[in-house]
Order: sequence, then structure tokens, then C-alpha cells
Amino acid sequence: MRLVNRPLALILAAALVAVSIVIIVEVIGFAAHRSPLLVHWSTWYHWGGKTRWDAFVVRVWSAILIAIGVTLLVVELKPRRVTRLPLRSDDDCTQAVLTRRGVARTLRAAATGIDGITAAAVTVRRRRARVIATAAARGRAAAAPLQEPVSQALHRRLDDLDLDRPPRLMVRVRPRSR
Repeated sequence: MRLVNRPLALILAAALVAVSIVIIVEVIGFAAHRSPLLVHWSTWYHWGGKTRWDAFVVRVWSAILIAIGVTLLVVELKPRRVTRLPLRSDDDCTQAVLTRRGVARTLRAAATGIDGITAAAVTVRRRRARVIATAAARGRAAAAPLQEPVSQALHRRLDDLDLDRPPRLMVRVRPRSR
């Protein structure tokens, strides 16, 4: 939702500027000519003067606007998805972080650095990192001995990153597909 905020803010700002300009033009036009210029607001004014607050149409529009407002409020107050993983630091004044994408690239490089591994698919979440390494050989019997070296290399690399709360590592080595 954060990605949508900036364009929505721009659209809202442009709409507010346009409405403000129309209001200024209407006020000047009413002061000079005693009649509406751009928007025929006098019918709205007369309708508002004779409509009571407890009228059905006012209640319906109030309910719709309240529902939209509450929905926007809930969406904006929802916590953001964690995209950065903090590193350990001895100093409280210093904060360093790694992005999940950076951790994934580091783990992918560690996995593909092992002899016999040709590719690795890495997914890093806040609490879990999943690595699916692809062996160069075909067949499960050829891929099984690579499980331990790949796991050790990935655990070492994750420990070297010195993350404050390192994600739990799940490693799987699969044989090359045909």
C-alpha cells in the first residue's frame, strides 16, 4: 500500500488545488455578478437548506464516507512488511541493516560457490530463509551428498552476516531436471 500512497497523494493534492481554484472563481463571480460562473452551486445550496440532517440520503452518504474513511485508516495503520534485517551492534547509537534481497543474494552466492551446485533459489522472510539448490548431477543419489556441505556453507555465511535475529535456514538440494 505504501507504493500507492505517493500517486494517491499527488491526485488528491491536484484535486484540492482544482477545487480551491473553482471556489475562488465562484466567490469572485458571485461578488461581481451575483450568479454562478463555473458550477451551478445555488441548486445545491437550496437543496442543503431544505434537507434535514436525519434524511435518508444524508445518512446513506454519511455511512459510505465513514466506511471509506475507516477502511483507509485501517490500511494505513497496518504494520509494514519487514524488508530489512538489523545487524548486531555494540553501540546503541548505530543501526545497520541488510535488505532481505541482499541476504538472499549473499546466500545464493554461497550456495552456488559449492562444487556441484549450479543454481539456487532463495527466499528470505523475516523469520525464515529457504534455499533450494540445484545440483549439477541428475538423480537423487547424486544430489543427496551435497546437502550437508551446502547447509554448512549457508549457515557459515548467515553467521558471518552477524544478523541480530538471523532467520531460520531451510535448505534443500534437488537434482538437475531433465
